[in-house]
Amino acid sequence: MEIYFETDYKKIEYDAINHILVATWKLAPSSGEYREGMIAMIKAMGYFKAGRVVYDVIHLGAVLEEDQAWTATEWRDLAIAVGHSQVAFVLPDNLFTNISMEEMMGKADKDVLFAYFSRMEDAIRWVVISLQRDESKTSNSQKLNSDLG
Repeated sequence: MEIYFETDYKKIEYDAINHILVATWKLAPSSGEYREGMIAMIKAMGYFKAGRVVYDVIHLGAVLEEDQAWTATEWRDLAIAVGHSQVAFVLPDNLFTNISMEEMMGKADKDVLFAYFSRMEDAIRWVVISLQRDESKTSNSQKLNSDLG
């Protein structure tokens, strides 16, 4: 995987084989670091033209209420504008982080397909299989349209 962004608190990598982004929160960030890391993800989505993301939030910790609201509104609008379409979360066994993520996703509109996992491998598999299904539907639709045309 190609590293796009890395700090002491977050890493964003591009998986060229599967055309997905994988983001890992390495430790609980401050509010400013959280937003910087999230803006870096928008830039990565735009740069790689990859709207499917796997987030490892095992070390994220609880996200402040203001940052949850920002993520569910301003960040979400920017992310969708660059093609954000699907996200898989790798969650810890930490109740506070799980509640924080569920609250944040509950505040967001349902424009982005999302799911929760306990293992990175399962999260990546879900995103990749969904991508393959979408490509198959698009391919079948284009074939049908060419057959009709």
